[in-house]
Amino acid sequence: MMARIYGKVEDIKDISRINCIIRDEMLKVEDEAELSELKKRSDYLCTLTYSPFWQKKFENEIDKLREAAIEENRITVKTANIIAKYKGFDKEYFPWKKEIDIEHQLKQIPQTVIDELTKNIFSLKLSLDILEDLREEFCDIRKAMVLCENVECLNKLKNAVDILSILPYLESFNSHFDEGILAAIDKLILAEKERSVKLANIIAEVNGFDVYYQSVSVNDFEFKNNEEINTYMKKLLVEEKKSETYIPTEAKYEKGAKVYWLVYYLPKRKRDYAKRIYLPEKIRNVKIVGPDYFVNRFGNKVWGIKIEYENEVREADIVIRGKKIHLPTRWIKREKIVPVPKDAENIRITEEKPKSAMDIA
Repeated sequence: MMARIYGKVEDIKDISRINCIIRDEMLKVEDEAELSELKKRSDYLCTLTYSPFWQKKFENEIDKLREAAIEENRITVKTANIIAKYKGFDKEYFPWKKEIDIEHQLKQIPQTVIDELTKNIFSLKLSLDILEDLREEFCDIRKAMVLCENVECLNKLKNAVDILSILPYLESFNSHFDEGILAAIDKLILAEKERSVKLANIIAEVNGFDVYYQSVSVNDFEFKNNEEINTYMKKLLVEEKKSETYIPTEAKYEKGAKVYWLVYYLPKRKRDYAKRIYLPEKIRNVKIVGPDYFVNRFGNKVWGIKIEYENEVREADIVIRGKKIHLPTRWIKREKIVPVPKDAENIRITEEKPKSAMDIA
């Protein structure tokens, strides 16, 4: 991969912008080497805050620049670890630390990177302020997604993505721009929306959240006029305010859900870890398979366990081509893939919340 940082650093906003691009590229990696290279790029920004050139250039602002670089680096590293788990890479990344040989680290940064950051050989300039504003909004949403520790948080942020995605279809918004600008806005939102939904699903999979997000589009709702679009936007905004009333995972099951705990021991950290698992309350013939490699619902191979069970589905009537068909109560075979670290030992499932489980687990 090219040792490229994506533009000259002129202020703190550039630190955030560059890290956002790095995190977005992490979504596309195919191997561990690519992910490691991207992680290094974020490290470079932290190290360079100690370089004589940057200290001279930013003078009294250098401490703020360094603080921003370190904060963004922690989010980028957390993203790298999420991607590593999702892709099944046997790798754990750690945030940049100042307790290192700065002079040695500065020498390790490729000259092409130094040139790009200091000589302005590449500069990302957007012709429209609105594009930059929208890009920053999506970047902030994805940054917050990485920090989510429960599905309610992730749901709220996905809702924020939906709100931004509908903007171009609102007359009160699009009336301010000509067709050319609207086309650019639409193209940007489409790309940012897909990145955001992809990241949300990766985070959900890695954390074992029983949820799958899909991109919302104006075509999905067959809006006939601007009034209907405005109505849908109002609905989204109402939901946005319900920070304390999002439906938890267990509410998705018709007859309620039962909480189980997957507990495992990590030798490197010498402690137990636990994650919450939701299963329907009425199940039978439960079987635990693994640990091993399994293909998850995204088609990716992950290391973890497979929970096989039968779930009772209550009777129902459906109508097909005008004909009513009665479906009796039946038992359906289902399975759930739960990722675990490859070095996890003593993997077990318990109904009682273990001491190792955090309150938000």
